[in-house]
Amino acid sequence: MAREGSPAQLPTAKHRKESSPPTTTVHSLTDDVLLQIFLHLPSLATLVRAALACRSWRRAVASSPAFRRRFRELHPAPLLGLFFEPPSAVQDPVLPAFPSFVPARRRDRDLAAAVRGGDFFLTSIQEHPDKAHSWEIFDCRRGYVLLCNGDRLSEEAMAVVNPLERRSELFFEDRHKDTFEGYRGYPAVRNAWLLCSDEDPSSFRVVRLAHDESRVRATVFSSYTREWKLYPWVDVPGRPRLSKSWLLNSNMQSNGLLYCVYKNHKYMITLNTATMGFSVEELPPFLENRRCSFDVGETSTGARCIVYATDFTVGVMLRRTDSDGVEKWMLDRATPLDTQLDGVLRKQKGNYDELLVVAVRDGFAYLATSKKVYDSQNPSWFLSLCLETMKLENLFQRTYDSGAHPYVMAWPPCLVGNYGRFALEDGT
Repeated sequence: MAREGSPAQLPTAKHRKESSPPTTTVHSLTDDVLLQIFLHLPSLATLVRAALACRSWRRAVASSPAFRRRFRELHPAPLLGLFFEPPSAVQDPVLPAFPSFVPARRRDRDLAAAVRGGDFFLTSIQEHPDKAHSWEIFDCRRGYVLLCNGDRLSEEAMAVVNPLERRSELFFEDRHKDTFEGYRGYPAVRNAWLLCSDEDPSSFRVVRLAHDESRVRATVFSSYTREWKLYPWVDVPGRPRLSKSWLLNSNMQSNGLLYCVYKNHKYMITLNTATMGFSVEELPPFLENRRCSFDVGETSTGARCIVYATDFTVGVMLRRTDSDGVEKWMLDRATPLDTQLDGVLRKQKGNYDELLVVAVRDGFAYLATSKKVYDSQNPSWFLSLCLETMKLENLFQRTYDSGAHPYVMAWPPCLVGNYGRFALEDGT
């Protein structure tokens, strides 16, 4: 018989239960540990799927601005594809004309699932019974798309749509008769800018710029008030004298500053949306070349930048202070991309002789190949260029006969704050 306490004696069931360590499950993880795990997920789309698996996980993500900032630092917002404007201006409102969407080639299954689950055909506005069945796209920012239809000289219907939220849209009117009040000579309204908030993704503003023979004025629509605010006319220098419409359509913006170029390519006007003040400065000399395409955006660190393309060379300009203490656009680097294009496009590179800058967003420039003599039978290759590494990535091939707008997946409103059906219950 085995002695008491010998290894041959088995412990009682009660003793085994009391001495065994507690079972650890995923639900027993603290929020801090959970968020550290989430930082290792490969993309924002994967995070969204994980965070919406249960209420406590969504609450942990949505209630931590620090986690949101850190995740963005580690995982750049992914490009889902590009929206393309209708190939020509809408002439007959009875005939439908909608922007088209082309998804980027991505190996991430969660990004592909996000595109499949979204409304990138914009069916929510097509089904609207009171609106014309023809829409133009004006801007695309932080997951929202700004669209417009109507008469640019009298009244336009506008819509802001979030394709990933499917039926998340807001319709409103822009009546130009108020904007044109007190104008001199011939008035005109330029394209609109869409301003979104990182801290409150459910809110936005729309800014429109009008000009007459020598002045500009801004009007701002707020999603909070659902009303337009009209700002005074402001005189600006450098306007071409024999031109009625002297500003180019533009949706260039960076860090709350909106940019519009004069048609003579001599000056660029800037609107600071924090102060609503205008300023005008001369374009750097080599940007005055009409064959030089460029756009204003941000680097991966959030610094304002201009990215331009001449032939197969892409340059980056930053805001710096010169020896006289004047802040201006100064060249940071210019990188020939011939060798990379040889590797990406191979024999097809010979079909093109230049790159065009489509847009600049969050540290990436989106480019398109082109011929200086337009050839409708030769579609363009669309590429992304990381401004930090200056490495090219091929996206897709498509005819480039109209404006294009990158659609970058934004931090979804459902992962900011605890409200609505996600509100905390019983303090949990």
